[in-house]
Amino acid sequence: MSSKPDETELLNPTVQPAPTSLLATIRRLYFYLIATVSFLVGLNGLISLLEVLSQVWLGDVGVAVNTASYVRNAVARNGGMLLVATPIFLIHWVYIQRLRTEPAEVASGIRKFALYLLSVVTLGWGASLAGELLGGAAALLLGVPLTESEIWPSHWLFLVLGILVNGALFAYLQRQLRADGDWGREQGWAGTWRRVFQTVVGLVGLAVFISGAGVLMETLWRVILPGGPGEVGEYWARGRLSMGFAMLAIGGLLWRFNWLRWRQIIHDNPADGRTALRRFYLYASVVASAIATLVPAAVLLRQLLLLLFGVDRVADVVGGGLATPLAFLPVGLALWVWHWRVIQREAASYGDSPESALVRRIYYYVVAAIGLVLTWFGLVALLRVLLDVLSPAQASLSGQFWAEQLANGLSLLAVGAPVWAVHWRTVQSVARRPDAVGETERSSWPRRLYLYAVALAGALIILYYLTTVVYRFLLLLLGEPDIDLFGVETIDALARSAITLVFWLVHVLAIRRDGQFGAEEMAGAREMEGMQEDGGVRAAPLPEDVSVRRVELEAKIQQLELQLEAARAELARLEEPDAVITR
Repeated sequence: MSSKPDETELLNPTVQPAPTSLLATIRRLYFYLIATVSFLVGLNGLISLLEVLSQVWLGDVGVAVNTASYVRNAVARNGGMLLVATPIFLIHWVYIQRLRTEPAEVASGIRKFALYLLSVVTLGWGASLAGELLGGAAALLLGVPLTESEIWPSHWLFLVLGILVNGALFAYLQRQLRADGDWGREQGWAGTWRRVFQTVVGLVGLAVFISGAGVLMETLWRVILPGGPGEVGEYWARGRLSMGFAMLAIGGLLWRFNWLRWRQIIHDNPADGRTALRRFYLYASVVASAIATLVPAAVLLRQLLLLLFGVDRVADVVGGGLATPLAFLPVGLALWVWHWRVIQREAASYGDSPESALVRRIYYYVVAAIGLVLTWFGLVALLRVLLDVLSPAQASLSGQFWAEQLANGLSLLAVGAPVWAVHWRTVQSVARRPDAVGETERSSWPRRLYLYAVALAGALIILYYLTTVVYRFLLLLLGEPDIDLFGVETIDALARSAITLVFWLVHVLAIRRDGQFGAEEMAGAREMEGMQEDGGVRAAPLPEDVSVRRVELEAKIQQLELQLEAARAELARLEEPDAVITR
């Protein structure tokens, strides 16, 4: 057996943790738990104490109103928390630091969990304070007077001190993680907690960035378009612009900072590019960007349809209804396209692990389910409008009611149908392949869960609404005088049942086809077993099957010969003195 290290060890040397005993695990749980709790208590006391002292120093009006009693209580409470928590933390932290010479200690998942948890707290708290300071400063630059400012006269000092404290602590924690020697190449739970941290920071930063960009552009649209802010206040637009700018800047910095660090890790350790959490982060970013695109698109289409049908006035739609979708739509679309290209590029560069392939399947089936639900609601609304028009009992309904129902149905259908169709066709194209890839797709639990969940939900919906129709019909036959067989309830039940039946049949047929593929594969396996038992002698095929079988065997032999030549070439390269394994 060769003692040479494998390719992964050559490219990505990693601190290998020694086997951990139960006593060592209990010891780590105790020390890191106490250190984490005391750190958080002390940090809370310090930040609160800084806020009170800054108010007292710069003469905040709120402190003057509450007299000196409020100040004494606040200083005593927060100072007591700080004085008690600090020595407890230092005692436990010094002991923890002494154990860093042990490889098992620096590579333990408990240590990484504690450090990344504290990093999340300090980074999040500091970013929140920075956003508040940046928003207040932007409002002042836009002309908001000091009397209307939220950071004057003393709050700005507290924000600056809080940012410095949290920033310094975050930098210290990150330096500890890098000093462990395995940053970016962690094994087991240690690597999982680092990826969880990066996933949380990246998704939160992306969400704040999208929200800030949307608020900023929405405010600009409301100012530019006719029928804008109006009487909402003299400084409304300035406050919204400053808030949007702060969210855009802080969210963008968090997202970009996290993105660059993760890209550097993947550059140094390509295996990290195909981990489940990396793909989960990318697919979650795609979903967030898609929501920021599709929801505004549906709202925009609905507003335009109501305008086309004459329900809303042009001034009302332009001044109020279009600002929000026009703000979020371009931002979400740009991020959606960008993240999807990143997914395609990383999948081509780093390949798929079984875990990342599972994340991809979950994404496709979850998004397909969401698109199916939106499509169902849209089709139900459209079919209800059609049945209402054809029903004499609904002749008294106004045209505005029908127009609103039609606009709702068309907007939902325009968004949901493409989403469901694209993702459904993608997974179906893989599931219909007769090779191992198709068999893996058909047997995966996300596909089975999706198909059987839709079939079950469809059957229950059909059962419920058809029972309602039959119930009303029997009441009519039994002479119930107040029953209206063609009323709104019956029409709604028929519409929902008809649409559900179509989707139920589509998914039941997919289940049936998956079963047929499985039966064919089992039959082929039994045939191969029979050939082996008979010494390779197979039953005489029909005359028309001989040519087909010959072509299949020749193609298979050619493929195996190509693989054999490639293997021989690689073996020859490995026998060279300075051979380097490449794939």
